[in-house]
Amino acid sequence: MDGFVFDEDPAVQPEPDGTVGGNDGKDNDPKGPGWKVAALLFVLLAGLAALGIYAQHWKKTVWVREVVFSGNRLVASGELEKKAEGLLGRNIGDVDGSVLSQRYAELPYIRSAEVAKELNGIVRVRVEERVPVAEVVGGDKVQVIDTEGYILPYRDLPPSSSRLLRVTGLKTGYVKGMRLKKADEKSFAVLEEMIQAVSLSEYARLLIKEVFLKDGNKTYFAVAGSPTRFILGNDGDYKEKLKKFEIFWQKVVAKKGLDGYATVDLRFAKRVFAVESSRQNYHGISR
Repeated sequence: MDGFVFDEDPAVQPEPDGTVGGNDGKDNDPKGPGWKVAALLFVLLAGLAALGIYAQHWKKTVWVREVVFSGNRLVASGELEKKAEGLLGRNIGDVDGSVLSQRYAELPYIRSAEVAKELNGIVRVRVEERVPVAEVVGGDKVQVIDTEGYILPYRDLPPSSSRLLRVTGLKTGYVKGMRLKKADEKSFAVLEEMIQAVSLSEYARLLIKEVFLKDGNKTYFAVAGSPTRFILGNDGDYKEKLKKFEIFWQKVVAKKGLDGYATVDLRFAKRVFAVESSRQNYHGISR
């Protein structure tokens, strides 16, 4: 039959130039769009493999030429260097960072240490030191307590450091798995709150010399040059009690003298009870 054309797919029509249309101008790449992603992944994997090979080669050929310390203020660099003895000249791949970190953590004033190894042969040790908050007196021995309650051996602090409050009567005990002692949780809570209040006070922080922790709500402090016991107790509210102390100091002690009273009790609301050192008479003084 003349003029009859059998078309199995009427949607596909030949173009005038003989090509088959119907793709709306879209790329008809026989490889599909996924080959580019696959190629990119291949390049990335090859790069990682090359870096791994280079790292292994680096570890075998780079030697430790210097150990650099940072973060230390209380512990001298010379003391830290002793823990790194034998590292210089060693293959850097043989340096175990976790073992070295543990060495530094054994020092009482070091809380933690991070070790990093560099391509140029430098081993960097960044330490985090413990922060002293008070001196602890036990008999004729003076130690230091940090912000977490750990008891540290005494050492002179840098000139820029604030004066530490001295504490007597603190209960301590050894911590399982550690060489350091730690303060009793209850007594440390009292001390911690008291230190905070003293640090925020206007005059008390300049006057208070030593705190004596006592059971039975009888904790007291002493002022330099005075035999008077200023009783704070163990039941908190130290900020308010120190305000009463400052008022009493300005209004009474400044006039009567440093040795005029045996005890000054700050535990009562809005009143201060004082016992004179000679006649032992109580005086209730309103705030």
